[in-house]
Amino acid sequence: MIVKFILPILGCTMLLGCAEQAVHPDYQASIRYTEHGVPHIEAADYGSLGFGIGYAQTEENICTLAEQVLKLNGQLSQHFGEGTPDYASNLWSDAAYKMLDYPAQATALYPSLPKHAQQLIEGYVAGYNKILGQFSSPDKYPSPCRGADWVKPLSAENLLAYHLELAGLASTRRLLPSIATAAPPDPKLANTQNWQMNASYTLTSEGIGSNGWGLGHERSQGAHSMLLANPHFPWDGELRFFEQHLTIPGELHVAGVSMIGMPAVLIGFNQDLGWTHTVSQSKRFTFYQLKLDPDNPMRYHYGEDETGQPIYKAIEPISVTVMVKQQDGSLRQVDRTLYRSHYGPMLNLANIDPSLGWNQQTAITFRDANQGNSRMLQQWVDMAKASSTDEFFQAFHDHQGLPWVNTLMISRDGSTSYLDGSQVPQLSEYAEHYWRQALQQPALSQLWLDGAGSILLPGHDPRFEWVDSGDAGAPGLVPFHKAPQQTRQDYVFNANSSHWLTNLQAPLEGYSIAFGPEQSIRSARTRYNAQLISEPKRFGISNSKLFTLQQLQNVFNHNGSLLAHDLLRDLVERCFANPIVSLDGEDIDLTLACQALSQWDGYYQLTSRGAQVFREFLAEFKVPSHRELDDALFAIPFDAKRPAHTPAGLSSDPAVADDTMLLALARASLRLQSHHVAFDAPLGDLQYVIKATGHQAIPISGANSFEGVFNMSETKHPSRSSSRFAIIDTGRELSGSPLTLLDEKGNSTETAAYRINYGSSFVMALQYTDAGPEAKMLLSYSQSHDPESSYFDDQTKMYSELQWRPIRFNAEELKQNTSRRIYISSGRE
Repeated sequence: MIVKFILPILGCTMLLGCAEQAVHPDYQASIRYTEHGVPHIEAADYGSLGFGIGYAQTEENICTLAEQVLKLNGQLSQHFGEGTPDYASNLWSDAAYKMLDYPAQATALYPSLPKHAQQLIEGYVAGYNKILGQFSSPDKYPSPCRGADWVKPLSAENLLAYHLELAGLASTRRLLPSIATAAPPDPKLANTQNWQMNASYTLTSEGIGSNGWGLGHERSQGAHSMLLANPHFPWDGELRFFEQHLTIPGELHVAGVSMIGMPAVLIGFNQDLGWTHTVSQSKRFTFYQLKLDPDNPMRYHYGEDETGQPIYKAIEPISVTVMVKQQDGSLRQVDRTLYRSHYGPMLNLANIDPSLGWNQQTAITFRDANQGNSRMLQQWVDMAKASSTDEFFQAFHDHQGLPWVNTLMISRDGSTSYLDGSQVPQLSEYAEHYWRQALQQPALSQLWLDGAGSILLPGHDPRFEWVDSGDAGAPGLVPFHKAPQQTRQDYVFNANSSHWLTNLQAPLEGYSIAFGPEQSIRSARTRYNAQLISEPKRFGISNSKLFTLQQLQNVFNHNGSLLAHDLLRDLVERCFANPIVSLDGEDIDLTLACQALSQWDGYYQLTSRGAQVFREFLAEFKVPSHRELDDALFAIPFDAKRPAHTPAGLSSDPAVADDTMLLALARASLRLQSHHVAFDAPLGDLQYVIKATGHQAIPISGANSFEGVFNMSETKHPSRSSSRFAIIDTGRELSGSPLTLLDEKGNSTETAAYRINYGSSFVMALQYTDAGPEAKMLLSYSQSHDPESSYFDDQTKMYSELQWRPIRFNAEELKQNTSRRIYISSGRE
C-alpha cells in the first residue's frame, strides 16, 4: 500500500493567475483507492467532502467537465468550428446555449441553495482547480484534451450552471437544434437550414433508459430485500457514471455512482437503504401551439379582453453572437436572433410535420418543468442520509428535485418502494380532458408515440397554463403527494414504461396523463422484465419466485429475449416449410437463414450463433414509438387484461405464399449478405466496442431494446452526445447500428458489425442481510475517460466476460484492498 501526502500548492501556477485565485476554507480529505481506481473519500464536513470528490473525479476526467463548461458558455464553435447542420452543429448549440444563458441563471439561483449544497459545490470547485493547478502546461493534460486552450479554472456558478443544464437532459437539451433554427416566416430573418430531425429523439427520452427491480422480503431468499440496478446510458461523454464511496463520520456513509461534476451518489446504497433510478415516461415539458396575429407573426393570441377581443403578446427576439473558428484558424463573428414566448423558447418542428413549423397562422413553443431546477443535489444528499423509508420519502417531499427519473428503493426492513418524484407539469382538469380527447386523433400519434412522446396544447387559452397549487417543488408542478408511488413486501420494477405496471398485481391507476398512459401497450423490454420478475422459473432463472443474489445477477447475465422465446420456433418451422420466397420478382432461398435460426440458442451471448438473423428480421418491424415493433408482427393484439403477455404470437398464415414474415426474413437475409455478415457467425465476432483508436475490439453481449431483452447493447448516433471529443468510434450502418469490423491488427475489413456505444452501464445487484449491505457490480465503460489510463478499459474487459466484482463498503474491506491512500488539503492560497 502506498501512502502519499499532497501538500498545499503555494503561490501562483502558470494556469491560475493570482488575480483569479479565490480565498476559500482549508479543505481536507482522505482518499483511499481500491481496485480499478475507485476512490473512497472521507472528510469531516461537506465542503471537504466536495473537495475530495472534485479532486478524485478530475484526476483523469478533467476534460469531460471542462468541455461541458465550454458548451454552456456557447464557445464550441470558437474552438472546434461550426460543425454540421444536425445534432452535431456547434453553431446551433452555441446560439441556443447563449440564449438560455445557464451561467446567468446559476448566478441568480446560487444564493438560494441550501448550505450543504453550497459547501459541496464550493469544495468540488476547489478540488477541480487543485488538480488543474498541478498540470505544468496544457501539454500535460489527459489525452482527450491535451494541449487544449479551453480548459479553464472552474467556479461555483459554472458547476451549478452545469447542474441546471443536466436537469434539462430529457427536455431542453433535446430541443437545442429546434430552438436555434426557429424563425418567423420572413426570409430576411430565417435561421433555418435543411436538416433531418429524428422525431423519436426530439420528442422522447431515447438515448437514456434503464431497468430497475426492487424485491421485498417475500421475494428474497437469504436476504431481507434486494435491488437490481441497470441504467442504460451512453458509454462516452459526460453521461458516464463514476464510482465513488463517500463518508462524513456520523453524518453520511454512502457508496455508488455519480456523474462527473455531481458531488453526490445518484444510484447506490447506505447502511439501511439502496436505490436506483429509471428514466421516467412522465412529461418534462409541454408544447404549446400559438395562434398568431394574422397581420404580424411576431405576436400571438393569449386570452381575451372584456369584449371578447383577442389579447396579443409579443414574441421576444433574443440577439446572440457566436464566434466561429475558420479553417485558417481565424474567427468569424456570426450574429443570430432566437425567439421566446412567455412559455419559453420558440421551436422549429417543421421536419416532424409542416404544421409544426412557424408560419403565418401558428408557431410552436414549449415550457420546461426543469427550468431553474437547482434542487437535485440537496435531494440526493438527503436520500443518502436517510435510514428509513419515511425519511427517504421525506427527501422527495422537502425538495422534489429529481429531474427525469423514477426511483426504486429497498430497505433493510424488508420492504421495497417505487415512486415517480420527477418534475411533471400539473395540468388543469380542462387541459387533461382536452389532451385525452385529442389523443383519439390519429394525426397526433406522431407526437404521443404510445405515451413515450410529448403533449401539445393550445397556447392561446390561459386555461392550458400549468396549475400552481403552491405545494410542489416549483410553481406549476404536480406536488409529490399526487405522484405515483407504492411500498410493498413483494416487488416493484420499471423498464421505462409508465408507472402503470410497477407491480402486475397492483397497477397504479388514476394519475395525470402527464405521468404517462395507463392500460396501454408496454414495450417488449418492459414485458420481458414483467415476466422475468413474476415468472422466473419459466426462463430458468430460479426454481421458485424467490431470488438469491446470484440469481438476481443471472437476470442480467442470461441475455435472453422475450421475442426469441415466443416467436423463434414458429418462425423456424415456417421458414423450413417455405424456404423459397419471391421478393421484388426474384426468388430468394432462405435455407441458410433457416438453418442459422434453427441452431441459434435464442440468447445474445458472445458465443450465440445466428442472433444477427433474428435481429435483422425484427428490425423490419421497428416503429418509432413505445411499442417498438409494428402490430403487424403479432397474431394476438395488445390486451389491457394481459398487458405483460400481449401482443404475442407470429402473424400471417404460413400456408400463404407471400407470407409477410418470410418476406421480412428475406429482406433481412439480403441485408446481412450485402454487408458480408455470415448467418452463423458468433455474436461476439460482430458486436463489440473499440474504446479508442488503436485499441482492440472488446466483444459485448446483449441486444437492442426492440429485441425484447433485459441487457441492452446498442449504437446511438455519436453526434447526439453533447461531447465533441467522443472517443468511441462508429462507422457504417446495419439495422440502425453503425458498422465496420477491424481485424486483430486493427485493419478494416469488409465485414460489417454492431459497434456498441450505449446501453447497460453501471449494473448493481444489492442485498440486505443481518450482516448489512452486500453489493456486486459491473461498469461497462470503466472508470476513466483517458485512453492512457490503466482504468480506461479494465472493467470493460471484465464486463465482456460478465465478471462481477464487489463494491467495497465496510472498513475492513477497504483496509484489505487499498492500493493507494492520499491526504489532500487545499491550504490557504
